[in-house]
Amino acid sequence: MVWIRADAGKEIGMGHVMRCLSIALALQERGQEVLFVLADDGAAGLLTEKGQAYTVLHTDYDRMEEELSLLLPMLEEKRPDMFLADSYFVTPAYLEQVGKYTKTAYLDDTFPFPCPADVVINYNIYGGKLPYREKALPGNKEFLLGCDYVPLRKEFGQKAYRVNEQAENVLITTGGSDRYNLACRILEEALACGETGSLCYHVVSGAFNVNHAELQKMADEHPNVLLYRNVGNMAELMEKCDIAISAGGSTMYELCAVGVPVICFSFVDNQEKIVETFVEKELVCYGGNYLTEGNQMPARIAEAVRYLKDFGRRQVYSNRVKNLVDGAGADRIAEKLINLS
Repeated sequence: MVWIRADAGKEIGMGHVMRCLSIALALQERGQEVLFVLADDGAAGLLTEKGQAYTVLHTDYDRMEEELSLLLPMLEEKRPDMFLADSYFVTPAYLEQVGKYTKTAYLDDTFPFPCPADVVINYNIYGGKLPYREKALPGNKEFLLGCDYVPLRKEFGQKAYRVNEQAENVLITTGGSDRYNLACRILEEALACGETGSLCYHVVSGAFNVNHAELQKMADEHPNVLLYRNVGNMAELMEKCDIAISAGGSTMYELCAVGVPVICFSFVDNQEKIVETFVEKELVCYGGNYLTEGNQMPARIAEAVRYLKDFGRRQVYSNRVKNLVDGAGADRIAEKLINLS
């Protein structure tokens, strides 16, 4: 059995749980039982919908060491084969304590510390450049680094994306919570611009988006704004769009797997490195950093949409991202975890 420790909520969005779901499904395809361990019930509805077993600790997601008094007796009793942790609030002491009862894996984005885990995973485009191996600890057995390990859902495998001559459909996705109401601000700017105002905007409102009512009002007022929630097949929606406006995060890799030309931006610290690296490699158009640019960012994004209306430019960007992610990352992670457990 593999236990997966991850959380979701208004502050942290759905990203941690969504990527772990892909790994869980790959493990289950290989005959492994999976149990999600949650601090609170923020992800309970999604996991129930997906048929995943879970237990709730009723603790604070951002104070993980405090949950050890509950978690360690559970581990001692059940003895899972592997414990995969995916949280920015994991500490070395936490992993060391859990590691006394089972093999451990840590899904990381930032290299906050040399990691006392058997398996360390960082699938980001910059993952191989962080000093995991240089600062390896004696207990480290596997480092799964770079885009070969992006844990995407099966729907993103082997898509045949077509770049249309005329750009008509634009996807806007700002993550699970959109704390700064960026989808509305980007929409307002794009709709007000003569060259971009007539395009059709497909806006994904995340599960914890407190601005959903405002987005719905904009959709009601503008026939060319279509609002989505609880999207059943995100790859299918991406495939119908000519341009995507996306926050840095796992969605970036999904868009790459499909082949959509992307305008990316950041609004939290952990997105900045993803966006910077994609831009440095000239894989995407830069949409800005809300933390440093504030309300100037939506205008920059609207200008980038105008720029990407050009057929030739969209062809170039689509071709650049297509080969970055192959959709088999979750399978590779599952194989490594099973072989080590």
